[in-house]
Amino acid sequence: MPDPTEERTLPLAHRLAADLAGAAEVEISRTGPGLTVRLTPHRSGAREVIWLDLGTEIIVQAGEIGGRWELTAEPTDLTFLDDLVTSVIAGRVSEVAAYRRSRVTVTLRDGSAQTETGYDGLGALLPLPLWPRWARTTHYLPYR
Repeated sequence: MPDPTEERTLPLAHRLAADLAGAAEVEISRTGPGLTVRLTPHRSGAREVIWLDLGTEIIVQAGEIGGRWELTAEPTDLTFLDDLVTSVIAGRVSEVAAYRRSRVTVTLRDGSAQTETGYDGLGALLPLPLWPRWARTTHYLPYR
Protein backbone atom coordinates (compact mmCIF):
# COMPACT_ATOMS: atom_id res chain seq x y z
CA MET A 1 0.00 0.00 0.00
CA PRO A 2 1.44 3.43 -0.91
CA ASP A 3 2.51 5.90 1.73
CA PRO A 4 -0.32 8.45 2.19
CA THR A 5 2.19 11.32 1.98
CA GLU A 6 2.78 10.31 -1.67
CA GLU A 7 -0.71 11.49 -2.40
CA ARG A 8 0.37 15.10 -1.77
CA THR A 9 1.56 15.55 -5.36
CA LEU A 10 -1.14 13.41 -6.95
CA PRO A 11 -3.74 16.24 -7.09
CA LEU A 12 -1.19 18.42 -8.92
CA ALA A 13 -0.50 15.61 -11.39
CA HIS A 14 -4.22 15.09 -12.07
CA ARG A 15 -4.81 18.84 -12.47
CA LEU A 16 -1.93 19.08 -14.96
CA ALA A 17 -3.21 16.05 -16.87
CA ALA A 18 -6.55 17.83 -17.36
CA ASP A 19 -4.99 21.25 -18.09
CA LEU A 20 -2.42 19.90 -20.58
CA ALA A 21 -4.75 17.66 -22.60
CA GLY A 22 -3.58 17.90 -26.20
CA ALA A 23 -0.40 19.81 -25.28
CA ALA A 24 1.51 17.14 -23.35
CA GLU A 25 1.49 13.55 -22.23
CA VAL A 26 1.14 13.33 -18.45
CA GLU A 27 2.26 9.92 -17.25
CA ILE A 28 1.45 9.08 -13.64
CA SER A 29 2.83 5.79 -12.37
CA ARG A 30 3.57 4.07 -9.14
CA THR A 31 7.04 2.61 -8.93
CA GLY A 32 8.74 0.68 -6.15
CA PRO A 33 9.99 3.76 -4.31
CA GLY A 34 6.98 6.01 -4.90
CA LEU A 35 4.95 8.02 -7.37
CA THR A 36 6.52 9.13 -10.68
CA VAL A 37 5.03 11.91 -12.81
CA ARG A 38 6.42 12.71 -16.27
CA LEU A 39 5.24 15.68 -18.34
CA THR A 40 6.30 15.23 -21.97
CA PRO A 41 5.30 18.18 -24.16
CA HIS A 42 4.10 17.59 -27.72
CA ARG A 43 5.69 20.85 -28.85
CA SER A 44 9.26 20.57 -30.04
CA GLY A 45 11.50 22.92 -28.08
CA ALA A 46 9.55 22.69 -24.81
CA ARG A 47 11.17 21.16 -21.71
CA GLU A 48 10.10 17.85 -20.16
CA VAL A 49 9.60 17.76 -16.39
CA ILE A 50 9.73 14.69 -14.17
CA TRP A 51 9.18 14.35 -10.46
CA LEU A 52 9.48 11.42 -8.12
CA ASP A 53 7.43 11.59 -4.94
CA LEU A 54 9.01 9.37 -2.30
CA GLY A 55 6.63 10.40 0.47
CA THR A 56 8.95 12.55 2.56
CA GLU A 57 11.13 13.69 -0.34
CA ILE A 58 10.29 14.93 -3.83
CA ILE A 59 12.94 14.98 -6.57
CA VAL A 60 12.23 17.22 -9.58
CA GLN A 61 14.22 17.12 -12.84
CA ALA A 62 13.79 19.90 -15.42
CA GLY A 63 17.07 19.74 -17.35
CA GLU A 64 19.54 17.45 -19.05
CA ILE A 65 22.11 17.39 -16.25
CA GLY A 66 21.28 20.38 -14.07
CA GLY A 67 17.80 21.38 -13.05
CA ARG A 68 17.41 18.87 -10.24
CA TRP A 69 15.70 20.06 -7.10
CA GLU A 70 15.36 17.93 -3.97
CA LEU A 71 12.34 19.01 -1.95
CA THR A 72 10.55 17.89 1.18
CA ALA A 73 6.84 17.14 1.38
CA GLU A 74 6.25 20.29 3.45
CA PRO A 75 3.54 22.71 2.24
CA THR A 76 6.09 25.39 1.22
CA ASP A 77 7.97 22.90 -0.97
CA LEU A 78 4.71 21.61 -2.48
CA THR A 79 3.84 25.21 -3.40
CA PHE A 80 7.34 25.62 -4.88
CA LEU A 81 6.89 22.38 -6.89
CA ASP A 82 3.63 23.69 -8.34
CA ASP A 83 5.22 27.06 -9.21
CA LEU A 84 8.34 25.42 -10.68
CA VAL A 85 6.41 22.99 -12.89
CA THR A 86 3.90 25.66 -13.98
CA SER A 87 6.78 27.98 -14.90
CA VAL A 88 8.45 25.29 -17.03
CA ILE A 89 5.12 24.62 -18.77
CA ALA A 90 4.84 28.37 -19.46
CA GLY A 91 8.30 28.36 -21.07
CA ARG A 92 10.03 30.44 -18.42
CA VAL A 93 13.07 28.13 -18.39
CA SER A 94 16.52 28.17 -19.94
CA GLU A 95 19.53 25.87 -19.81
CA VAL A 96 23.21 26.59 -20.30
CA ALA A 97 25.10 23.40 -21.22
CA ALA A 98 28.80 22.61 -21.60
CA TYR A 99 30.87 19.43 -21.33
CA ARG A 100 29.33 17.22 -18.59
CA ARG A 101 27.51 20.10 -16.88
CA SER A 102 24.44 22.25 -17.22
CA ARG A 103 22.73 25.08 -15.38
CA VAL A 104 18.94 25.42 -15.49
CA THR A 105 17.20 28.67 -14.58
CA VAL A 106 13.45 28.79 -14.04
CA THR A 107 11.72 32.14 -13.61
CA LEU A 108 8.83 31.71 -11.19
CA ARG A 109 5.48 33.54 -11.27
CA ASP A 110 6.73 36.27 -8.93
CA GLY A 111 9.68 37.01 -11.26
CA SER A 112 12.33 35.41 -9.05
CA ALA A 113 14.81 33.06 -10.71
CA GLN A 114 15.62 29.60 -9.35
CA THR A 115 18.88 28.15 -10.65
CA GLU A 116 20.31 24.68 -10.23
CA THR A 117 23.61 23.45 -11.67
CA GLY A 118 24.44 19.80 -12.17
CA TYR A 119 27.59 17.89 -13.09
CA ASP A 120 27.87 14.45 -14.66
CA GLY A 121 30.70 11.98 -14.08
CA LEU A 122 34.44 12.39 -13.69
CA GLY A 123 34.67 14.51 -16.84
CA ALA A 124 32.87 17.25 -14.93
CA LEU A 125 35.94 17.59 -12.71
CA LEU A 126 37.75 19.15 -15.65
CA PRO A 127 37.84 22.90 -15.06
CA LEU A 128 36.07 24.97 -17.69
CA PRO A 129 36.64 28.59 -16.69
CA LEU A 130 33.60 30.83 -17.10
CA TRP A 131 31.67 28.06 -18.88
CA PRO A 132 28.22 29.63 -18.34
CA ARG A 133 29.36 32.68 -20.36
CA TRP A 134 30.42 30.81 -23.50
CA ALA A 135 28.40 27.58 -23.36
CA ARG A 136 25.34 26.84 -25.50
CA THR A 137 22.14 28.37 -24.09
CA THR A 138 18.69 26.97 -24.82
CA HIS A 139 15.54 28.97 -24.07
CA TYR A 140 12.70 26.46 -23.93
CA LEU A 141 9.28 27.14 -25.42
CA PRO A 142 5.94 27.01 -23.61
CA TYR A 143 3.90 23.82 -23.99
CA ARG A 144 1.27 25.76 -25.98
